[in-house]
Amino acid sequence: MEEKVIEELKKGNLVIMPTDTIYGIIADATKEEVIKKVYDAKERSYDKPLLILVSSEEMLEGLVEEIPDKVRKIIKKYWPGPLTILFKKSKKVPDLLTANSEFVAIRMPKDERLIRIMNQLQKPVISTSANISSHESITNPNQLEPRMKEKINCIIDEGTVNNEASTLIKVENDQIIILRAGSIAKKLQEDIFK
Repeated sequence: MEEKVIEELKKGNLVIMPTDTIYGIIADATKEEVIKKVYDAKERSYDKPLLILVSSEEMLEGLVEEIPDKVRKIIKKYWPGPLTILFKKSKKVPDLLTANSEFVAIRMPKDERLIRIMNQLQKPVISTSANISSHESITNPNQLEPRMKEKINCIIDEGTVNNEASTLIKVENDQIIILRAGSIAKKLQEDIFK
């Protein structure tokens, strides 16, 4: 099954599979034509950025301008896991992916299969909820809308998943700002204000 996913991603196709949060569309984060396919499948506006996953700190370093010390400490404690961090992006990250923002949202998933897939590809992947924009996130592939299904080459059906979306943070002037609460916001807040 992993081989099938890798094969599809190498071809520039879209895959839907469970992630360590919810069902997501997974795709090569480095090719503009693939990024366009993701926006098209989700019917998402180009002014809404997409999130990417990395399999290692080494992969992260190639995508961002810097990793502040405070962020390194957070990464050490919370990655891999449901924490997405906004970084200043490097020139390697396509503007299309970040809606022309200078920031990119990145997460290292706990899902070992996703880590293996990225290690095989030697590339980061896009991960975005497998739903039409502004519609409910899906927890089971049966909930996929037919018009989205048409644009997906491979669906890994593992029944219902009941995980929450990731927590999204940004570090500004050495302050941690929580932009989306998600599953670990409470724990993170306790950490920040210790």
